[in-house]
Amino acid sequence: MARRAVGALFLINGLLIGVWASRIPAITVQYDLSPGLLGLLLLVLATGAVMAFPFSGYFMDRVGSGNVTRAITAVYIISIVLIPLAPDTIVLSGALWLFGAVHGAMDVAMNGWAAKLETAYRRPIMSSFHALFSVGTGLGAASTFFVASWGVGMLPHIMGAALIAGIGLVWAWRQPDGCDLTPQPGQKAPLFVLPREQLLAVALIAFCASIGEGGNADWGSLFLMETTAADEARGALAYTAFSLAMVTVRFVGDRLISMAGPARVVRFSGMMAIAGSLLTMLAPDYAAKLIGFAGLGAGFALISPIAYSRAANDDVLSPGAGLASVATMGYGGMLLGPVIIGALAAAFGIGQAFAIMVCLGVGILLLSHALGR
Repeated sequence: MARRAVGALFLINGLLIGVWASRIPAITVQYDLSPGLLGLLLLVLATGAVMAFPFSGYFMDRVGSGNVTRAITAVYIISIVLIPLAPDTIVLSGALWLFGAVHGAMDVAMNGWAAKLETAYRRPIMSSFHALFSVGTGLGAASTFFVASWGVGMLPHIMGAALIAGIGLVWAWRQPDGCDLTPQPGQKAPLFVLPREQLLAVALIAFCASIGEGGNADWGSLFLMETTAADEARGALAYTAFSLAMVTVRFVGDRLISMAGPARVVRFSGMMAIAGSLLTMLAPDYAAKLIGFAGLGAGFALISPIAYSRAANDDVLSPGAGLASVATMGYGGMLLGPVIIGALAAAFGIGQAFAIMVCLGVGILLLSHALGR
């Protein structure tokens, strides 16, 4: 089935980005990176992704998102192997730019393919694909824990992950083609385009949720440690609670969207994010704050699936252009989130900085009407 093929590609995408993210400490040691240089290299990776978004959407409209997704996945698998093979930081920066670019291109294309498949099914299925992506990232990170415990080096680990991903790609390639493997000549759009009208509001909703995701990933554990005096191990459970809630909600998200409609789900998501953020800030004890982080994960979980589905079915822009424009704002939020919280933490303290999560939930709530029209 085409749905299995698309699901496998979401899983592959998450698996490799999870392996990469969990191997950042090893890469830092291997190349003797200072914090400043590591930050610069991460910016190079992100720049590659943002630059690739419009090109992926452009070719998606012309040759079909299924063809683009499968081809770019092959490059994605190769690109991650180049990272530990780089002989110096100059080559490493090129490898990271390529990895970021193909990751971003695959992100747009696979969501476009999933959106077309969702249209064919005539019911919401996008959330289940994003759940598989989240599962993939978790498996990738968990694999690092096990192989590092067994003394396996970074290169064989990444090559092993790439081999597994390659097998998954071959399996997916052999599945029935399904939807959107052919050009769409009637839906071409310019290479670079910005979201407008209702789609701009949808992009802003994705922007808010992405700031929340990025901020919780990078600052949640520190917030819990600072506000409860928890040690490092207990502090790490902040993002664990956030992620588990996100995956759980995504697995049931399609049914929720089908029953209540995207506008109501987004409205409820905004309220859930507000409640979760208030609980993390105001609750006096550790356990209650963990529940707050779970509320934040549940609140942000369904925003990306709904936003991508809406972007691929815009009345003004083609699927490729719509997805690329929303993905650009969403990814921008993921990058800006940790920076914004860091600046607020420096000015007011980490405990007060997390008040931005309340603002993000309010923004999602106020903009949710855009999904109802």
